[in-house]
Amino acid sequence: MSSKRQKGAAWMAVTLTMGLALAGCGQGGNTTGTQSAATGPVEGGSIVLDTDSNFKDFDPALAYFTTDTEVVPQVYEQLVTYQGASTNIVGDLAQSWDVSKDGKTYTFHLRKGVKFTNGDALTAQSFIDEFERVLGKTGVNSPGEGFIDPVVVGATAYHNLKNKTGQHISGVTAPDPYTLRIQLNQPQAYFLDVMAMPFFSAVDQKYINKVGNAAFDSTSMMGTGPFMASQINANGVVLKKNTGYWNKDKNGNALPYLDQVKIRINKNDQVDALNFEQGQTALLGWVINGIPSASIPTFRSNPKLKKMMQTFPENANYYLGMNVKTGPFRNHKLRLAMEYAINKTKLAQLSAGKDVPANQDIPPAIPGYVKNLPADVSYSYNPTKAKQLLAAAGYKPGQLTVTLTSQNSGLAPTWDQAIQYDLQQVGINCKINMLNNNTFYTEGMSGSLTLFIAGWYQDFPDPYDFLMLLASNQAPSNNMTWYSNPQVDAWLQQLNTSTNTKQRMTLSKEITVQFLKDAPWVPLCFSNAVYAIQPWVHGYYFSPALGDPLQHIWIDKGHSQTG
Repeated sequence: MSSKRQKGAAWMAVTLTMGLALAGCGQGGNTTGTQSAATGPVEGGSIVLDTDSNFKDFDPALAYFTTDTEVVPQVYEQLVTYQGASTNIVGDLAQSWDVSKDGKTYTFHLRKGVKFTNGDALTAQSFIDEFERVLGKTGVNSPGEGFIDPVVVGATAYHNLKNKTGQHISGVTAPDPYTLRIQLNQPQAYFLDVMAMPFFSAVDQKYINKVGNAAFDSTSMMGTGPFMASQINANGVVLKKNTGYWNKDKNGNALPYLDQVKIRINKNDQVDALNFEQGQTALLGWVINGIPSASIPTFRSNPKLKKMMQTFPENANYYLGMNVKTGPFRNHKLRLAMEYAINKTKLAQLSAGKDVPANQDIPPAIPGYVKNLPADVSYSYNPTKAKQLLAAAGYKPGQLTVTLTSQNSGLAPTWDQAIQYDLQQVGINCKINMLNNNTFYTEGMSGSLTLFIAGWYQDFPDPYDFLMLLASNQAPSNNMTWYSNPQVDAWLQQLNTSTNTKQRMTLSKEITVQFLKDAPWVPLCFSNAVYAIQPWVHGYYFSPALGDPLQHIWIDKGHSQTG
């Protein structure tokens, strides 16, 4: 089990807004619009999208922030990807692949003839270069490092080299220009899901050397994807069609259909909603965390707008974390009292119905979700029982005062007040400490918070991605509660290396049940994304783990936007 997993966009704590749509997207969802069998998709045209967040990194080795990981997959491609709105892995730049019997060697056969937008040819070296960049070549400090180190043979040794000049990763080789071989130290059931992450995109190292790492990360994106960035500035990004893109739709038509996508940065999400209502933007939700909660009642009450709404599970959770290492929450009975004290239904209602109450850490659309929890860990809102457990923990009403820390953005302050009220009703005094996102992120990673609201958005659709937060070797950077249980650690190790689906599902349930018994968290809500899509927009679908795919979108004639 790696102890190097880093957090970034996956941490909903970074920009906690209650109902947030982060790096990827939840499983499932219908494709919007109905393609005419007679006419098919319409090529050409432009759309405009709004986002209320700034961009941070465009270098695929660095991009792990919400808005970044929506744009990067439009420009860069990986070995494999997800098939439409499913969790099925299919080839992307890899046309096919083989896996050894012991599950430790993957051999990818690349598509021939694929070119970067500057005309350079894609080869296996394009992936080797990116693996080396993720592991620290040329000073890149990638959050993707923990996904392949120490899993890939030679990754740790390469990462630890002070001088990487002339050195390479022993477990990542190219037998020929169109074959990439990756050797693992141990089998990993979700390795292909990891390879679908933007960190492991094909890059043109010759181009990066020419423009420099700083420009490659900010103003000079360049990949093999369906779009190319023609403009990047403080106001947003303009993506132009890559006319040399290799991929086609099922009918042989060239992708993407659109000529241009303009993404504007607008910090006022209410203005974003108004722009959509006036027909100025194609989608409301892409990159801006879904329809703003304050606007949802308006959309639901307006028959025209209501028809444009779609809801997708985001494969994300919110939870109330309790520090089990220091402070009052070392007391197990007190933690159990907290499980019964919080009215999760009310919290979900405060998000205008975007969220649903949670009873565990794994969201329902992720394999390993336990449909029928044992009765002793099926916690429900029960103030009377919470009071009884508080007394059993040794506290009289009003004797205990705790500090709840969260962020000063979105609906977090509203949730703070609701939780504060619930705790006061059972005899626990609660002070609220609101921090800006960066400060919260820093203090949370240090493990210094006593009681806090945080969350996790999937990196990939596998139970290990959620359950690894419970590993003792992930404290405090990912495991901010300092939770530690040797049995859970052992199960997690098995879950990480097993390739037997039945065994992995059994392990997931055992870990979940034990975690709920130990109660370092109060699971609060699972997050949904509520989007609005113009009726003249077709072909949009919600990806299970990647940024929203734009290459399949087409629009009716007469609806082209310039912004």
